[in-house]
Amino acid sequence: MDYRNTRQKYIILKVIKERSSHPTIAEICESVQMIDSSIGQATVYRNVKKFLEDGKIIQIKTKSGVDRYDYYDHHVHFECLICGKVFDISDDELLETISFQISKKDNIIDYNLMLEGYCQDCEKANH
Repeated sequence: MDYRNTRQKYIILKVIKERSSHPTIAEICESVQMIDSSIGQATVYRNVKKFLEDGKIIQIKTKSGVDRYDYYDHHVHFECLICGKVFDISDDELLETISFQISKKDNIIDYNLMLEGYCQDCEKANH
């Protein structure tokens, strides 16, 4: 089967790329259908699976058991253990240290690192 670049694929990938919240498959479907209501859930699921296989996106496994998706790889994620939000860590020094350590290891070609703790909002609410 030929894997063509269709408008549907473009919209699905664009939604994943532009959502910094690391959307769930349900959130991807909802956003895609807001853009084009003719794109069905099966089309979204099929294309997300294909994007994963092709390495265009990554799947983020969370403690809550709900997978999230990200367009960008080779960075660190943080999951709040209270609210479940997943977001990117943008600490350049931490990222440089991690990248340097990983690059020194033999045979490592990819990584997906998840840090866990409490986001600032949940930390404030609990103190």
